[in-house]
Amino acid sequence: MEWDRRTFLKTLLIWGISQAGLEWFSRQPKIKRYYQTLATPTPRKLALLVGIDDYSSHYKLKGCVTDVERQRELLIYRFGFARKDILTLTEQQGTRERIEQAFTEHLIQQAKAGDVVLFHFSGYGNYVKENLHDGSPLSSTRKRGLVPKDGIFLTKGTPTTNDILEETLLLLGQSLATDKLTMVLDTSHQYLGRELEGNLQGRSFPYEAQQASPGEMTFQTQLKEILKAKNVQAKPSQIVGTLLRAAQHQQVATEIMSNGFSTGLFTYLLTQCLWQAVPTSKTIVFLENSSEHMFPIRGQQQQPQLQANQKQSLFTYYLLPVTPQGAEGVIIQVEERTTATIKLTGLPLSAMQHYGLNSCFKVVGSQSLHPIIVQLYSLEGLTGKVRLLQIPQDQTDIYPLQKGQLLQETLRVIPKTLGLNVALDKNLERIERVDATSAFASVKIVSSVITAGESGADCVLGRQQKTLIFDEGDSSELETKGGYGLFLQGGIPVPNTFGQSGEAIKSAVERLQPALKKLLAIKWWRLTLNEGSSGLGLGVTLKNLDQDPSLVLQRQTLRKLPSVKTSSDLTQANFLPSTNFPPDSLQLQHLPQLPQGSRFQCRLENRGDCPIYYLILGVDASGQTTAYLPPQQKNQTQQTAHLSPGETRLVPFSSRGLNWTLASSQGWGQMMIVGSKFPFTKTLETLAEFSGFKLDQGQIFTLEEPLKITQSLLGDLNTPRAFSNESGGTFADSYALDSSAWATLSIVYQVV
Repeated sequence: MEWDRRTFLKTLLIWGISQAGLEWFSRQPKIKRYYQTLATPTPRKLALLVGIDDYSSHYKLKGCVTDVERQRELLIYRFGFARKDILTLTEQQGTRERIEQAFTEHLIQQAKAGDVVLFHFSGYGNYVKENLHDGSPLSSTRKRGLVPKDGIFLTKGTPTTNDILEETLLLLGQSLATDKLTMVLDTSHQYLGRELEGNLQGRSFPYEAQQASPGEMTFQTQLKEILKAKNVQAKPSQIVGTLLRAAQHQQVATEIMSNGFSTGLFTYLLTQCLWQAVPTSKTIVFLENSSEHMFPIRGQQQQPQLQANQKQSLFTYYLLPVTPQGAEGVIIQVEERTTATIKLTGLPLSAMQHYGLNSCFKVVGSQSLHPIIVQLYSLEGLTGKVRLLQIPQDQTDIYPLQKGQLLQETLRVIPKTLGLNVALDKNLERIERVDATSAFASVKIVSSVITAGESGADCVLGRQQKTLIFDEGDSSELETKGGYGLFLQGGIPVPNTFGQSGEAIKSAVERLQPALKKLLAIKWWRLTLNEGSSGLGLGVTLKNLDQDPSLVLQRQTLRKLPSVKTSSDLTQANFLPSTNFPPDSLQLQHLPQLPQGSRFQCRLENRGDCPIYYLILGVDASGQTTAYLPPQQKNQTQQTAHLSPGETRLVPFSSRGLNWTLASSQGWGQMMIVGSKFPFTKTLETLAEFSGFKLDQGQIFTLEEPLKITQSLLGDLNTPRAFSNESGGTFADSYALDSSAWATLSIVYQVV
């Protein structure tokens, strides 16, 4: 696709940027320079994708091949890569020599100046020792390595590895004729002494390599000689283009199990964000968004990293999407005139956990004058089957479903009966696991109890390990068993859930039931997140009232972006849905940081054409769940407070003396802003049952029984009547949420 001026401007206008906004565009030197680069025809987009799950009988991963599939679908259907220009190496194909040969032949020998190149690796990583042979006691250093399919040699002692050194990858990058290179490494190198991080599989190989293989060092020497012949100085540490890592140095990259599939946590979040409709695919914005969604799973233990040279791209993968419409799915095969196979690509990971049959999607880009709706009737992992609900009259003589058509969610179906899946830490003794399983059998909200690592789980029951140091002059340490408590699925302790050492495990399970109810309520809330697919024009800005009251973080529904009219609009982050950074900045602001005990406020904005009723749910750094409900008119039986079209409102309004204050403990918190076309009648009735409830005053509630409120909320959002006539399906056992009628936005923040 050639990005001439007409195509570029047309695309920006489709995204909702007005002519005045385009004039502002033309005056920005860095954006103008990048536009000129985009306007130059790009002969080719090349990709090499590597994913290895099955290393040997002892060492296996589960989500690496899925990562390759997600990247491939993204590149073809979202970024317009030709299928023949994407080479995938999975499982047996992913040997060291074949990966390096493929990089040379598929990328280096074909890429020309200005071409776009992507390299992706999912698999084990580790460190490789380098002996300096200088006789000193510190005569070795460690280098990052990627473990290929043939990289593990089982011996009687410690396994050895035949790695691809990261230095080699960087030299390969320097050998390209183009600097528009992106490397995505969903792996890690630091092993922390455990296979699992909570219930997530780590991608750090347990053993370091004692030295690099002779074949690898010979290949490196050849690369350096080739670069020297081109009068290029080989720099093993120099990055060409952009390098995206799944985790920081000394952190562990993980893969997560969900509804019938496993995937790299980083790859899923990155590709899911890139499938959504946003005005720009600015790299740093997507990594910030990915970090925000990763935090409730992994906390600070896994944070993506961006490294780039001075010519870092404004756009992720050095490209704009070939279509401005974001999507939650794509048709990959048409079986008959009215049925097709789809891949779910852009749905939040939390929503995928219990995504229900009978969910509906609109076909994007159809030539029909009427919407074409398909309904999900089968789902296995990320692959589903859909049927056409009805053929529009103007499509009776042609095939309305075609391979490559994008799908946007119109109806989300989630089950009415939902429980928690609890994993038992592998470090628990066998008798402890037996007693815990027996104790959980009587807890109604727990639907299954598994051993950690077997399948997906919502939380983990384990002990908090304590380290005792004998004295200041003695480095000896002793690991002792602490009390029982809960961890999030990524291994993060749930605040205020750990008991005293010596507590019986059955007593611990009984004590933990209130915390389990909160976790289940939060699970329900996250099933409704739909920033990308909502048809409501809802925006929210988080402000800190005790410091600079400017924007801290902004979120908005992406299908209803406002038209940009002035440069001041752009400075208010209407153009970039995140904290603003200069285009050449490499410093990731993983989460907005707010001091303990500070007061904050939300600015809500209705950017649509219908009234929006709203409420705010939250979980703070101490693990407490809260809710805010705006004031209502007296003697009303249903919610009356709403945002009118075009209205902006501060919540809570400080002149009323109501303050929303952060927890005094450090950690992270999450707010979920829920909007609806319809009043929250059932939710209001449930809240009215609590003592101290005052209808005519805005109130912040501590939710001691969050499940009760949650069920009422889902009842308010349930809109099966909107689709019952078309689908012919029944929703008696499910909630059916109409994307055009509801929005749930999430803001995650850190308390410091």
